Amino acid sequence: MFGTFLNLILLLTAINLSAQVYPAARYCAMGGTGNALQGVEGLTSNVAGIGSMTASRAGIYHQEHFLNTDIRTQGLLLAVPTKLGVFGSHISNYGIKDAYSELKANLSYAKRFGPQLSIGLALNYHQLQLREYGKNQAFSADVGLQFQVKPFWVIGARVANPGYASYNYSAYSVIPVIIGVGTSYQFHPNLLITADSEKVLYRDKVDFRTGLEYKPISWMSFRGGIGLNEFSQFCGFGFVYHKMILDLATVIHHRLGLSPQLLLAYAF
Repeated sequence: MFGTFLNLILLLTAINLSAQVYPAARYCAMGGTGNALQGVEGLTSNVAGIGSMTASRAGIYHQEHFLNTDIRTQGLLLAVPTKLGVFGSHISNYGIKDAYSELKANLSYAKRFGPQLSIGLALNYHQLQLREYGKNQAFSADVGLQFQVKPFWVIGARVANPGYASYNYSAYSVIPVIIGVGTSYQFHPNLLITADSEKVLYRDKVDFRTGLEYKPISWMSFRGGIGLNEFSQFCGFGFVYHKMILDLATVIHHRLGLSPQLLLAYAF
């Protein structure tokens, strides 16, 4: 009982400090950047990132927050390209079992307009559950775009919850309004550099993050990054075997410790 209470205090402290529900492992390992990256992981960051997909992909991920606590995130990802555009869905749950839970489920759509521009929209369902207070629900939307300036250079922007959706009551959790911009630059066929800047409207500071991905061989990638607001370091690696993808990431928070994540995906 005391352990659960302590974990809940830690969880609420973490929400107030950084509200960190990190993107999927590849983006997470690259400093939590993703506004200008492409792939199914865009469902956890900038939804426009799925607009360039040409093959379907499904994935499942799990993250342990601060390692020695019971705070966890689990999620499912699915993106399916069609002639009309790319349709996707993302379901995630963040919290402590039987104490605190934030469920988010969305339906997403992204479309490429010509060879350079992708625009995406996500419609979200939120459910907040606190053991002593019951459930609360809300709906929100996210919008994003990406523009390919050159074959090796992409810029992106997103707004999460532009309609300021909120729960009816909650002293501990909000649905943040986030404005983000970012860029990715392929300096070399083996080296990708990213940078993101994001502002959560109820906070004073702007968060700046940068990351990289180095691919020495076609089936292996090494990743790293840093975040300046609530200084954090990020690292990870990825493997591809035929149609299977395994990504691992770790967030190193200077006060709260390690948050490892694993994602397993399949392309079809």
